[in-house]
Amino acid sequence: MSREDTALQVRNESRPDRVHLRDLTLDELQGFVRSYDLPDYRYRQIASWLYDKQVGDFAEMTDLPLALRDRLGQDASVAALHTRTMQISALDGTKKFLFELGDGNLIESVLMRHDRRITFCVSSQVGCPLDCVFCQTGKGVFGRNLTAGEIIDQISALKKTCADDVDKVNVVFMGMGEPMLNLPHVARAIQIMNDPAGFDMGSRRITVSTVGHPRRMRQLADMSLRCSMALSLNATTDSQRGRLMPAVSSYTVTELIDAARYFAEKSGRRVTLEYVLLKGLNTSIADAKRLGKLSRKGPFKINLIPYNAGRDTAYETLSEDEIQEFIRGILPYASSVTVRRSKGPDIDAACGQLWTKSLLSRKKPARAVSPPGDTAL
Repeated sequence: MSREDTALQVRNESRPDRVHLRDLTLDELQGFVRSYDLPDYRYRQIASWLYDKQVGDFAEMTDLPLALRDRLGQDASVAALHTRTMQISALDGTKKFLFELGDGNLIESVLMRHDRRITFCVSSQVGCPLDCVFCQTGKGVFGRNLTAGEIIDQISALKKTCADDVDKVNVVFMGMGEPMLNLPHVARAIQIMNDPAGFDMGSRRITVSTVGHPRRMRQLADMSLRCSMALSLNATTDSQRGRLMPAVSSYTVTELIDAARYFAEKSGRRVTLEYVLLKGLNTSIADAKRLGKLSRKGPFKINLIPYNAGRDTAYETLSEDEIQEFIRGILPYASSVTVRRSKGPDIDAACGQLWTKSLLSRKKPARAVSPPGDTAL
């Protein structure tokens, strides 16, 4: 019998709750392994199984002694979700995953391929407590925040489906939920993603998208995590934003831009100003000029997002000619403007389309939005 097997037999402390190992930072994981009186190379082996090989069960950790695997299985778990369904877009090969969590809640995540790069769009909450009028996720009820482990599990599950020839994987917190309303768990997940013994991902490969909570945006900046930020602005005046995004209407556009500037200065990364194009609501030439001027004096880049109707046809997007006209209104002021061509619209995987039937069991009342009146520059 090996020294490790003997130590496991002697040590008989009770652990009433199983620890989800992907909830732990890498330092905490090392401490957990050391609590078994095991050498540090066992920690490195387990970390490799979790983050390099994406295993979902201790039985797969074949270089660990059987007694250790059995004991770990009693005290801890490797995965907190499993795949219910996976859909593939006939238009561009985008994959949308429906995951079931340990308590039966459901979330969706998306895998998008761009040549030899892949982007994972992951969720941070079950549903969303906000009610942005153009977003399908916000039309259902809110469930709860996800744990860091449940966020990391999404990435692990998606990584397992990737081909070996992929050069780069990016992760965007643009799935279900508002990341700033789950900041402790989102920050912990990013810490695991940053760690060389975790996913070893830098700021260019992780983007947190928020509708805008200035205090929490500043808190994230002060954590010194390696990530980028995208601010879902979608309006150029406070009254306009209040109609489109009523749950966050207490924050002014000026406050949001100031918080975004603070994040950019602390992180050294430009903040992306995301802008969903809703015909007749935020797409006038005056809107374009104001958007350009908002970005003119800051470390920002503008990303225009044509509206994805999905199940909701209440709003229209612009034609290609109208999009180009809107861009021309921005360009005298802005240094960088791009258009995000959403992927997977045929499987409701595009921006703002993530949705599950479980979230609509108690549907929120619909909001009607009228076109704004003319607003002077």
